[in-house]
Amino acid sequence: MTFQVYYRKWRPQRFRELAGQQHVSATLQQAVQLGRVAHSLLFCGPRGTGKTSTARVLAKAVNCLEPEDGDPCNECARCQAVNEGRFMDLIELDAASNRGIDEIRNIRDRVNLAAAEGSYKVYIIDEAHMLTEHASNAFLKTLEEPPAHAIFILCTTDPQKILPTIISRCQRFDFRRLTSDAIMERLRMIQAEEGVDVSTEALQSLAHSAGGSLRDAENLLEQLVVSYGSSIGVNEVHELLGLGQGERALDLIRYLLLGNTSAALSAINRAAWDGADLRQLHREAVNLLRGVLLLQYGSRDSLDFPQETIRELEDVAPKASAARVIKSLKLLGEVNMRHDTSSPLHLELAVVEACMDEAPAEAPAKAEAAQPNPPRPSPAVQPAARTTPNQAPNTPATGERRAGDAGTRAISRPSPTAPGSQPARVRESGNSPPPSSEHTLPREANGPVPSSTPGNPGPGDSFQEQWGTLVKTLSRYKGKRFNIGALLRDCKNQDVEGETLVLTFAHRSHLERMQEELDDPQGMKTVNEALLKSLGASYRLRLSLAEGNGGGNPPATAQSPLVRAALSMGARIMEEREQ
Repeated sequence: MTFQVYYRKWRPQRFRELAGQQHVSATLQQAVQLGRVAHSLLFCGPRGTGKTSTARVLAKAVNCLEPEDGDPCNECARCQAVNEGRFMDLIELDAASNRGIDEIRNIRDRVNLAAAEGSYKVYIIDEAHMLTEHASNAFLKTLEEPPAHAIFILCTTDPQKILPTIISRCQRFDFRRLTSDAIMERLRMIQAEEGVDVSTEALQSLAHSAGGSLRDAENLLEQLVVSYGSSIGVNEVHELLGLGQGERALDLIRYLLLGNTSAALSAINRAAWDGADLRQLHREAVNLLRGVLLLQYGSRDSLDFPQETIRELEDVAPKASAARVIKSLKLLGEVNMRHDTSSPLHLELAVVEACMDEAPAEAPAKAEAAQPNPPRPSPAVQPAARTTPNQAPNTPATGERRAGDAGTRAISRPSPTAPGSQPARVRESGNSPPPSSEHTLPREANGPVPSSTPGNPGPGDSFQEQWGTLVKTLSRYKGKRFNIGALLRDCKNQDVEGETLVLTFAHRSHLERMQEELDDPQGMKTVNEALLKSLGASYRLRLSLAEGNGGGNPPATAQSPLVRAALSMGARIMEEREQ
């Protein structure tokens, strides 16, 4: 017989030889023993976990002349034919290269023919998720109601890509990723049969590097035997597979978790200067960080490292905070070393960011606390009322107008404080509002600006900037009929008079449209929220028309609903004439 690689030479021939898949092998063996094997089965799981090997064992078991408790005997003519690859009733298809509707039609036409040698005709379709959508749909009827002598076994590593209608017609078996102990047990059997001496540490390192795939582990073992002969130790494994980054990775995570940025960067660059594989250093560092995380949360049994490495991690884990471990894991886990494997820049950036403390985020607060407190006015001083160009100094504030004023829209304000002025005198009765509800707005750009408070812009912001923010916020909101932000762009002037914000419009139509939007409760609520967010407080709104644009009270005709509707669509009232 020609030479065969280990994973083909030592392929499992019975259900009891399957490694790490007892939940699958026991079920299938019982089904064969009871004669209740399903006509369509789906084997899904990671690569190298035994899906195709299990399908071949099942094909032997259902056709074996003398099965032993559901297991094939491997001695009869049919079992021998399957083992040698000449059994005519075992058809294996690769769906990656036979994925079209023509191949499925060929199966559909031939499946009705009786079995030539055995009792069942078994179809094994590898990489079943590669079938096209049309081929999968054409396969549905045959898969659901095949002839009594046909069994379909679909194997895939990506069951999410298979049509749900196909999955629902199959018995599904999920193959699990193999543990290191299961892989080591299988490797010990192979090395004993091959007469090779491999140390336990070397087998453990091989099993850990295989990533749960028995086929990968068998290939690695054969590569070691070819390279180093029949005596293999852990050093040979590290040398061949480039796994000699354990000490460097331990040093890297030790410095990383202690926040020593300089030493962590030096560890990365020493590995790069020595010609080490930075991808392997990255993988080992992430695995070791995961080990530290598991140790910190009391899951030592989940670790898959040599005892010496576990002792090193147990020494590091108590010295690092869980927050830093999680942060380092996230940052290193996001590093992509696939395209630029020679440059340490990606690792360096992740290490620097992981070593950064939270101090920079607290620096502004500390700097603000270090500044001397600004002088506060005496509570006995009553601030002078602010006047506007259209208001006499001795007239009462506009905010004291009656709530029923036709041009004013009342919006609740948490704490009525005159914008730009000092805080009002505290009442002697002690019923003053709490400090958290007071919101003092900055003056215009030419006036003094108070220090930043919650809900207010910081130093340097002007009222015009606040107003621009308000208009931008409301531009995203479509009111009952109009865009409120678009209407506010026509606002020619904005004056704060006590508790009232006076908006002067250039066009009467825009003013009336704004009045209509404020009459809507939802529009009122939206404007109120935008005022609180942009200006830091709520105000009553009073709408007025600019002089020279038909200001003053609207004529009686404009109060008609029909006329108001026409005005809202852009019409304007011409000179009224008596008939």
